[in-house]
Amino acid sequence: MYGSNEEDKLKNIMKLKEELEKDLKKKGLLKDKKQETSKSSTVDESTMKRLKESVVKSSHIVPEESLTLYNINLQDYDASIEDVIKALRIFSVKTTNMNHKLIFEGLIKLLEGNAKGAKESFSQAQGIEAQYNRLLASLYNGEDVSQELAIFLKSYPDSIYPLLLILERELLKGTADGIEKILTILAKRSPFWNLIYELFKDIYSEESVTLAVREKIFASLILLLFVYVDRTKDLPIQNHNCLNVHKAFLRGETISAPEWCIFGRIASEARRYLAGYRIEISSLRNIEKSPEGKLFLGFVYLNEKNRVFAEQYINAFEKQVGDYKLYKKPLKQSKIGIEQFIAFPSDFEPVEEKISIIEFVTKNPGYDIYVRYRKFEFVRLVFSEEHCKINYSK
Repeated sequence: MYGSNEEDKLKNIMKLKEELEKDLKKKGLLKDKKQETSKSSTVDESTMKRLKESVVKSSHIVPEESLTLYNINLQDYDASIEDVIKALRIFSVKTTNMNHKLIFEGLIKLLEGNAKGAKESFSQAQGIEAQYNRLLASLYNGEDVSQELAIFLKSYPDSIYPLLLILERELLKGTADGIEKILTILAKRSPFWNLIYELFKDIYSEESVTLAVREKIFASLILLLFVYVDRTKDLPIQNHNCLNVHKAFLRGETISAPEWCIFGRIASEARRYLAGYRIEISSLRNIEKSPEGKLFLGFVYLNEKNRVFAEQYINAFEKQVGDYKLYKKPLKQSKIGIEQFIAFPSDFEPVEEKISIIEFVTKNPGYDIYVRYRKFEFVRLVFSEEHCKINYSK
């Protein structure tokens, strides 16, 4: 559970960040979001064509720009973990830069799930990328990196790497408020991150997509995100678990998701549950620490008449996400609260009363429920399939 001690750690880091942010504004390294707006409000077909072409042309990574997983995804989001490992092995063999060689070896270990071994490799290397990677490996290894993270932030106030670490830290803890605080800062620095912030908050627009496209990073991911903004668009065939799972979800097709994919597993299990199959709850233990996992399991237990477990999971979900909004409609099938996991909810009306999920279900028998809250999955997507494979594999 995200206790007061963890909240204090985040507050201390954020306080330090606010002080450094003021200095960045004075130096002109941090802009207000108002300065980043554009008069354009639509993504025309020529823009989308260029974006799709960039996906094809960027199907490779450059050694000197591939010293972190974030930068690898930025160049070629569509690359599978296996393809990235192959590329890193080649880089490691060919490079004469021993520092880069240590980093490449560490990234390979990290992608293979050996966070401890990766940390050892990164500890022998020098530079900001090595420090970032070492802290990331420690984070993935379940270690508390708060103190080191504060030092890293103070040492590199104008770098995105400390912010990325804080963001992944809050993402793994499932804390909506912490995620939003970091996204608010990142949104001022980059059109791409502004789009992620708006998707997280569910306030996105085509204008934000246009600006993100022009930045020419994360091309395959932006193609996917654009379909969420405008669902009349279609996706090209991709070679990537995250992209394929979301493409199937958007098209209403059968979802084939690995066991570590939170979004895909829940959507797939929800469809099976509505079709009358029983849920093997023990198979979902690896994703129950996520807010989505808690909410889904809470509703499963509720439908299975296990009130005690249902309340435990749903109450834990509410503490993680903070603010949320409830929507209702007459129940048209036998399972309460499950439809929201399989498609975009339709025909739901807002619940005006300020009420908890359990209270609503208790007072409104015969009604289905949809819970609208900040969307963790859009942030998770930025860190791609390696984030979930490393952290949510059984």
